[in-house]
Amino acid sequence: MAKNSSPARRALGQNALVLAVSIVAAFLVSMIFILALGVSPVDAFVSMFRGALTRKYGLAEVLAKATPLIIIGVGVALATRGGMSNLGGDGQFYIGAICSICVGLFLPPSTPALVVWVLALIVGILSGGFWGGLSGWLKAKFNTSEVIITIMLNYVALYLMGWLVHGPLQAPGGIPQTQALEKSFQLPKIISGTRAHAGIFIALASALLVWWIFKKTTLGYRIQTVGESPDAAVYAGIKTNRYMSLIMALSGAFAGMAGMVEVYGVHYRVLEGISSSFGFTAMLIALLAKLNPLAVVIGSLFISALTVGANSMQIDMSVPTSIVNVVQSLIIFFMLITPAIKSDLLSSISKKRHKKEVA
Repeated sequence: MAKNSSPARRALGQNALVLAVSIVAAFLVSMIFILALGVSPVDAFVSMFRGALTRKYGLAEVLAKATPLIIIGVGVALATRGGMSNLGGDGQFYIGAICSICVGLFLPPSTPALVVWVLALIVGILSGGFWGGLSGWLKAKFNTSEVIITIMLNYVALYLMGWLVHGPLQAPGGIPQTQALEKSFQLPKIISGTRAHAGIFIALASALLVWWIFKKTTLGYRIQTVGESPDAAVYAGIKTNRYMSLIMALSGAFAGMAGMVEVYGVHYRVLEGISSSFGFTAMLIALLAKLNPLAVVIGSLFISALTVGANSMQIDMSVPTSIVNVVQSLIIFFMLITPAIKSDLLSSISKKRHKKEVA
């Protein structure tokens, strides 16, 4: 058993090293941009991390922002490990949000909050799963590109939500948003006076669930097999077309769940712009986490801390918050090139040793 776990641990260590090197390199390069603004990079980064990690409001904002990213991120990781590309997280999030809030808006105010939350969660999961599964079904049936379909469905969901908040579900007052949920239907806060809410526990449970699926269940093994070797999956009797639809439906279900959690925990209504590109940010986090659902939690907290810290840095040091986008892009860039550089270096060292041995 120790022999089997050794390569896995070695690979985990190598991935962690590549990520650490990438993060350090990204911050070092981003210092150049901060220096160009006439600001001390050290003071800027100190302000960033102080704002995100040493203040009650900053820590609460990190948790609030990380919650939907974790849920969507584990769904993206699941889809990618199954050989599918889910770029439709935002659309599935919108559909889950708009469908789940209908539960809270149309049930009587006397309904127990727990009943509302469970029903809204189920509706969010089912609606997001349907929206994601649609692209998987089209892929299986007509061999369409799930990348293009999910991106297009993002716009369909966006315009559908826009029509609803401007029309049938619009609250009185002319503002494009739905009515607010009853206070009793709102998810409880875990830090009073902030936006951090109990949805973070749903997010953590989602990450543990996906980890358990891949570690302990036949479903996880089959999803992994379909993703790594579709031909081998067919040979093993796995119906790959059915699993394409299932994988995308499961991934979409998590995004729909995130929509419900964000509405019931933060906004208490659906409004235009409710998703700050959660889907694409979650995809970035899944890549940073190497598709490990537990690492998605850490990645989401890290990216959220950068975002919250950037706001503090802008206030304290007048450094634009867009520096976070620079750091994120540089991390991905260095993650892509570091393994290649490492391979070239090892190859060069091996050749030199071989020449010395021959000589």
